[in-house]
Formats: sequence, structure tokens, C-alpha cells
Amino acid sequence: MDRKMTKYARQILYTGLLFCLAGAGSFGETYKARQEQTTERITIESGEWKIVGNLTLPKAATPLAAVILLNKAAGDRTAYTALADQLARYGIGSLRIDLRGHGESINRGRFVPTEGTAILKDTERDIAAAHEWLRKDKRVDAARIGFVGASYSGEMMMQAARINGYGAAYVALSPGSLSDESIAAIDSERLAWLLIVSRHERHLTEVVKALRAQSRSAEFLELSGTEHATRLLAAHPDLAERIAVWFRYKLARER
Repeated sequence: MDRKMTKYARQILYTGLLFCLAGAGSFGETYKARQEQTTERITIESGEWKIVGNLTLPKAATPLAAVILLNKAAGDRTAYTALADQLARYGIGSLRIDLRGHGESINRGRFVPTEGTAILKDTERDIAAAHEWLRKDKRVDAARIGFVGASYSGEMMMQAARINGYGAAYVALSPGSLSDESIAAIDSERLAWLLIVSRHERHLTEVVKALRAQSRSAEFLELSGTEHATRLLAAHPDLAERIAVWFRYKLARER
């Protein structure tokens, strides 16, 4: 029992230390002499949809850990530019994509909130296709791929995992809804999972309550304000680095 408690306590202490240091900026400045990186525009086939994205890779020893970044409804991949940069500074690649109907992925139409959500049907297949595409890249370690979902894509990334396998770590920015099956998977699949929400974001009360009640392993980060999904990144300039630090620990080769 002492051994298990020691390991658990060490993990909590280390994770908390990383969050504190990243928030203060000191750890980031000492760790990351600015890392060179490359970014390339890519297109992934997902049924009849052409999913457009950017693959950013730091110039470091490969294969690299990497994170797939998923937009919120009526958003696009540009919201993740700063996060992609921070991930690269910590030696982590990223693939930020425009899900169907968003950004540049509109060959079959554009999502317009006032016209309903029919165009978003099967969005999880875009995520599964991106996951499969990234796993085949020799520069990426297929066993160390994480995900960031925002609002509706928080549930979609969990649905995608049930198609072709779970990733190694998940961050959800204000997931608008999470099914009971997705919440149960956090513990049953032993997923590293972090929920980030605004403290006064009233529409997420039930999701947060369900997660706290049903999951013993999920981590929570509540921030001041009312911002939703990727707007959290703009409202809290230090958040991108804090997320990058979290992934650096969760996607480490040895833990």
C-alpha cells in the first residue's frame, strides 16, 4: 500500500508542480530554448470530405509524441496556432484540423448554426481518419498521440476512439456534452484525461457534475471567467503552455 500511495502522491505532486511552474512562466523559460519547427499544410480524405489541416513538428529526435487539435462548432484550426507552437517548444508535434463544414474543410458545404447540425453528422469519422493518418507518419510515435477537443468535438473525439482505438491522453475544453459511455471510458480505458472549463460557464454544470461523480481518474482545471471552448486559450494566455506541459508529462516515453 505504501508503494502505491507513494507513486500516486508523486504523480499528483509532479503534475501540480508542472501546472504551477508553467503558469508562472519560469519552467517554460528554462526548459525551452526556442525550438525550431516546421509546419506543412495537409489534406486528409474522410469519405467525401476533404479535411484540411496543418502538421507542425519540432526539429527533434523522432519518433515524436503528437497531439490532434479539434475545433469547436463554428470555429476553425486557427484557434490552436499558439498551442501548436507551445507543444513544439516542448518537443511535441501537432496536427490541427478543420472538421467537416469548418474553416477550409468545406468541399461539401459549410456549417451554419442557424441552419441546423445535419452537416456535422459523422464528424467522428474525420477525427478517426486524422488519427489513422497521423499514426502512419514515421516521424510520429503511434503509441503517444493525444487529443484536444473543444465543445462538441470533446464528445466526437471519444466517439472516434471507439472506431479505431483510443489515444494516449485527452484534453477537453468545455465539452458541451459527454455521453455516459464516454465518461465511463475514461476510467475503464485508463485514459489520461483533463477537463478545462470556466468557473462560471453555467451550461457545463451537468457535465462537470457527472464527471466528478463517475470518474476517479479524470483531472479538472477551472479557470476564472465565462469563456467557452477555444476562447479559453485567448482569455488565458498562459493556458497553451500549461496544456503543453501536461501533455509532455502524459505523453512521456517512460512514466
